[in-house]
Amino acid sequence: MDLPALVEQVLRGAITPVTAPAEEDYFTVWLDHDMGAYDPVITAALGGALADRLAWVFVAGYQATIRRCFPGLPPDRGWSSFVNTEDRSGSLPGTALSGEPGSRRLSGWKTWVATSDHVGRLLVSARQGETPFIVAPRDQPGIRIDSGTPKAYLSEMTQGRVEFVDVTVREEQLVGDDRTFPTFRSAESAYVRAALNAFMFAQSCRLGGPPALTGGALAGLFSAAAILQLPLPSDAAAVAMLGCDVHTQSLAGEFESFIQQADAGLHTRWMKDRRLVVGAAQGIATRAEAALTRIVQAPPAGGGEGKPWS
Repeated sequence: MDLPALVEQVLRGAITPVTAPAEEDYFTVWLDHDMGAYDPVITAALGGALADRLAWVFVAGYQATIRRCFPGLPPDRGWSSFVNTEDRSGSLPGTALSGEPGSRRLSGWKTWVATSDHVGRLLVSARQGETPFIVAPRDQPGIRIDSGTPKAYLSEMTQGRVEFVDVTVREEQLVGDDRTFPTFRSAESAYVRAALNAFMFAQSCRLGGPPALTGGALAGLFSAAAILQLPLPSDAAAVAMLGCDVHTQSLAGEFESFIQQADAGLHTRWMKDRRLVVGAAQGIATRAEAALTRIVQAPPAGGGEGKPWS
């Protein structure tokens, strides 16, 4: 399925949001639609269109981002988690990869695992912010995931921590390179915006929203999809992402006003996690400003007047 086909199915009502109050419900939707089999843009858009709340919008964009960051991984019908965060207080030691090739071991803690109840594959940074990553199934000996109690933000999505106890690491489990973290930072906001616009588009279609709202969300979806065809990270993508985000923020205000009258339950769920809509805006703006500064300061390419896009 390509993006025009997905859009056509949403317009005809063949793809419409599914009620999924718990993570296990959305995981079933994910498997039923085989969302992991598609190109990451379609994964994000389809996942957003089927979502009934912002927690699942995040999951759709997040899963697509992981696929973009680790393109060499074999397809997985289930969910993966980008496991990087460590305990800043120092009470739980961070991870350490020790040993020589052929006899490596991983020990320590990571303190944030998305979809911790249903994640099947972990992508674990050797240390916070450092490569390589270790790709490991959740049931590998020595891996202990604790989902803990629900969090206030995106509360329907389980968010746990994981301990690694002398986990054997084979060389073929090592993935990632110096592009992994920059790609993740630039890709996540774009894939989440793709999922968010697909969400607003599908909900507006479901509720008979104003044409300007439906069309605006569709335009936002196509904008995010076009940005995701660019190299990531790149100055062009950073600048374009700011435009996409400004459009999405404006549209989100219209969507919010509409659903307040059209669907009180959806509005309540939206307001609870509205931070997903606005939380990345400052980072997106900062990256765009830095990109424009580099472009202005760069020497003309080939002696011409234009500035290069990197």
